[in-house]
Amino acid sequence: MKELKGCGMRSCLGFLSQRRLRGQPLMKEDFQRRRLAGCTSLFKKDLLGHFGCVNAIEFSNNGGDWLVSGGDDRRVLLWHMEKAIHGRTKPVKLKGEHLSNIFCLAFDSTNTKVFSGGNDEQVILHDVERGETLNVFLHIDAVYSLSVSPVNDNVFASSSDDGRVLIWDTREPPTGEPFCLASYPSAFHSVMFNPVEPRLLATANSKEGVGLWDIRKPRSSLLRYGGNMSLQSAMSVRFNSTGTQLLALRRRLPPVLYELHSRLPSYQFDNQGYFNSCTMKSCCFAGDKDQVPLDGTRNRWSK
Repeated sequence: MKELKGCGMRSCLGFLSQRRLRGQPLMKEDFQRRRLAGCTSLFKKDLLGHFGCVNAIEFSNNGGDWLVSGGDDRRVLLWHMEKAIHGRTKPVKLKGEHLSNIFCLAFDSTNTKVFSGGNDEQVILHDVERGETLNVFLHIDAVYSLSVSPVNDNVFASSSDDGRVLIWDTREPPTGEPFCLASYPSAFHSVMFNPVEPRLLATANSKEGVGLWDIRKPRSSLLRYGGNMSLQSAMSVRFNSTGTQLLALRRRLPPVLYELHSRLPSYQFDNQGYFNSCTMKSCCFAGDKDQVPLDGTRNRWSK
């Protein structure tokens, strides 16, 4: 049977016909990939619920059925995506409220807990089902980024304006001293566990650039990315799903892609009119094979 290509495989009717006739198990992913590659605009829906700027969003694991959001109104809102898109429900407000702007959010692997951090120098651990606050972890300065260990939901990392990356265990008393992985005079804007090698973490620092760390060797980075330009202002870093590549966002420079164990960039992304200067922004991988890098600028998306 001749393979259906082009617009036929980018339409819902073409996809359903092929699925019925051919029954290919990976056809759904192929359909989504072709739609993304061939479309000139993407579906969008305004989710109205916050009273101020939204600074952080995170989709739940294993399908993204839920979305959690937080911002300048200090509230953490939980959205059921399918119902929210069709306007059938309002978001659930989690009971724990911050004292200032929220900057970062994270689900645990089971999507039963949400971590939130921000300008009020604390991380709040929320119970998703009941909306209750389970714990509060105090910091010295604003918290810019959070990452939950891929192998232990009790362990999470935080990066802060005080120049430290801290590893916390929710089973320990919140008044206890966390494990300090990294300490610089300048702020850490981003941190992420490697999804396959959880002993490794990537960081983005406001003056020291992008680094790779081993939790067994604290206070000294394994690798400083960027070669001769390692001392850069970096604001965001993300691993791909296999942990083999890093996407990093730097101030006044284009986004850059690194292989895990190479300090030199494998690719630098640029676009006419792209500018990344003042406000804090983030980056991530998209697509079923992480084939689309995304980052947010003040007035456009680059990919």
